[in-house]
Amino acid sequence: MAHLTHGRNTMKKIRIALVATSAALFSASYASACAVDGAGLSILSAAFPAVEALQDESAACGAATERDQEHKDKINAALAANPSAYNAVLGANSTFTAANSEGLVAVITDVPGVADLPTSMKVEQDGEVVAIAVGANAQHLMVRADVLEATGMDMPSTYEEVLALADAAKAAGLMEYPLTGTYAAGWNLGEEFVNMWQATGEPMFVNGTEANIQNDAGIATLNMMKELTSRMNPDFLTFNSDAVQAQFEQGTAGIANLWGSRAQKVIDGGAALGVEVVMGSAPTMGGGSTPASTLWWDGYFFAANQSEEDLARAVALAIDSADADMLAKGDNMSLFVWMMDAYEATPAAAGVFATAGNGVPAYPMYSHMGKMHTALGAELTEFLSGQESAEQALADVVAAYNAALAE
Repeated sequence: MAHLTHGRNTMKKIRIALVATSAALFSASYASACAVDGAGLSILSAAFPAVEALQDESAACGAATERDQEHKDKINAALAANPSAYNAVLGANSTFTAANSEGLVAVITDVPGVADLPTSMKVEQDGEVVAIAVGANAQHLMVRADVLEATGMDMPSTYEEVLALADAAKAAGLMEYPLTGTYAAGWNLGEEFVNMWQATGEPMFVNGTEANIQNDAGIATLNMMKELTSRMNPDFLTFNSDAVQAQFEQGTAGIANLWGSRAQKVIDGGAALGVEVVMGSAPTMGGGSTPASTLWWDGYFFAANQSEEDLARAVALAIDSADADMLAKGDNMSLFVWMMDAYEATPAAAGVFATAGNGVPAYPMYSHMGKMHTALGAELTEFLSGQESAEQALADVVAAYNAALAE
């Protein structure tokens, strides 16, 4: 993967190196199992398989771990408490930015063990280390091989080809709804718009924080989303990553643009049904060359509102949890595109690497991006349900965004 530099927020520039083969392993001082006593520490995270593996390590060392797919809604309020309700958050670039813009994230440059981390794992802001990256993630195309074989079609590289494949699979009687996606109202729906928007190559904001979506690119984005959802189960506005993974495992769907962190579980689900699942780059749209996806880092950031002693213990526990021993357990190696040197790429990583190699942009990392994402997730359901026009939906999004920006 290429070295990525995130966009500027109102004050700061966040950067992280995401590389295909990570650099040196963690400091040897944390190499043994449970080198850190986690008793009294607490870590908040999402609940997908890769972070579950990390949380299992921390829990085995005595830490309290809270795993919640809606964790993003808790983070800022929890970190604003003094002392913070959690010592660390196992989150991503979007949740980090939201917390960091409120001054809730600790600088960890001088915390023991951080200097020994490889550059690829250090998330820096103005020369200071503010988070520890453990993996890279992106949504990318997953297609059952039997769908391709039965239709005589190649792996799609564009969303226009995805639509044709879905139609052909249904016409062949393979599945009633072969196409699925993470279109649940709220964060997931907002992310689907952001992903599709990237394929237009247009900036989402101009003149700083001014929304730039009420245009042809915005209408094209919505129209493609509607075309896709018209091929999905009518309950698509309830489908998050868990639901999409389950549809693959149950054999009711065979085409999706899903998170790379779900790839191994989708592959395993296909194997249980006796079918192979092919991983590919996120598709492009409308004749463009940019994949309709965003590149993310996942990792640890730490509460500013805690004692120096607890901060040092929390950082050490994070480093201890994300080590070679964790990777060697079960199928952990295949759950993520990990940043540790001990990581060996597996077939499950192919889609993330392909998407990154095709030039996928990083998720827009601006302090006001969260307000836009929230507005998108809340205001697009009526359009996708056929209750309003694309123009009206975009106007509603901008109005909601501007109202949030003015607060």
